[in-house]
Amino acid sequence: MKRECSIVRDLLPLYFENMLSEDTAAFVKEHLENCSDCAAEFECFKSGKQIDKAETPQRRNDANVIRAVKKKIAKKIFKMVAAVCLVFIVLFSAIMFYTSISYSVTKDNISLSTKADGGYTYIILETEAGKSLSFDSKTEDILNEQNEVCGQRITLYNLQYHNNFSQNANSTSWGIPLSDKKQYMEMIVELGNDTLQITTAE
Repeated sequence: MKRECSIVRDLLPLYFENMLSEDTAAFVKEHLENCSDCAAEFECFKSGKQIDKAETPQRRNDANVIRAVKKKIAKKIFKMVAAVCLVFIVLFSAIMFYTSISYSVTKDNISLSTKADGGYTYIILETEAGKSLSFDSKTEDILNEQNEVCGQRITLYNLQYHNNFSQNANSTSWGIPLSDKKQYMEMIVELGNDTLQITTAE
């Protein structure tokens, strides 16, 4: 390859971009008109650059398409998450509503019984399955004729129940040692117009 050809081929990128001075550009142009090898090289160079320039809008278009698809996917995901959250809120609200309402207890909702177990005797208050019980209570000593403490009286009042999802009966118990023959326990449950009473005394 001639030295002039080597110089011209180095200048081809600048010549293609019109970044040469007038004199240098005229020199390259004249060389290309007279050198078929360099002219062919320049045509190859121009073809490659034209392809690159043509690809740029295509790349931009592809990028826009990808962004649009991502945006659609993001919207779908957002809608799905919002739907799941809405269902969760509705279910949670329904559960809270179902379990937060309180109902007055009647004698049909509860039962009182006694049981001896493990050296203790117990009074057991039991409510139906699917209900949890709440109440206020007060405890006072029971005195005999000699003014001695012979037992305890436990009074339950303001009884309310709430619905729950348990399939087991809800029970609460109070106990005293069987060995203490002088002591007994009496339970009074006040239910509006009804009163239930039970004792551990024989």
